[in-house]
Amino acid sequence: TPLEGDCGLLREEEASYGLRYRLPAVYGIFLMNFKEDGLESKFRTDTVVSDRDSGRVVNRNFRQIYLQFPYFTKDLDECSTLSDKLMYALKNMNNWNRMPDALKEQVFSHLDRLAAKAHLSEGDRIAYDKAVDRYNVSRIVENDIREQAVAEGKAIGKAIGKAEGKAEGEAEGRLKERLEIARKLKENGFSIADIVRVAGLSAEEIDKL
Repeated sequence: TPLEGDCGLLREEEASYGLRYRLPAVYGIFLMNFKEDGLESKFRTDTVVSDRDSGRVVNRNFRQIYLQFPYFTKDLDECSTLSDKLMYALKNMNNWNRMPDALKEQVFSHLDRLAAKAHLSEGDRIAYDKAVDRYNVSRIVENDIREQAVAEGKAIGKAIGKAEGKAEGEAEGRLKERLEIARKLKENGFSIADIVRVAGLSAEEIDKL
């Protein structure tokens, strides 16, 4: 990630990698269905990576989060936030035959599918992955075809509009030309019948000139 602020650092070839870039936060999250003796007696413990000899923190962006699920004791009706619901699902999903109705949000449905996949045999998992791949590819193809059809429809509509506009303009131009001819013939004393025959207009149109 480029450093904010002094953009000049990005243009200096002699600047070291560490001066031009900094690593974003990296988290290691450990889900534990047991109590670890070396950790505090609580559900979540956040740690940083430090040098074993000096104890100095190596990088505060390197963090490890330990979740000890035996300490997560909330019932489902006590889980008011998405985070609590997710922790509840991770702790209890092995005991379910089906996802509880209170966890029917899209994220939990996806989690349920992942859990079901994890219990498949290797052969069934391969077949499942292939089926999902075929489904995703078919959706991509369908979307491409739909987008192409929309684009072609717009192009055809535009072309038809241009053609109709051109034809309408040409017809209007020819009408103006016939009206001008009829006007000149009328000014020169030609009869209505002669003007109708020459200009191709109706007697009513000629009378209005």
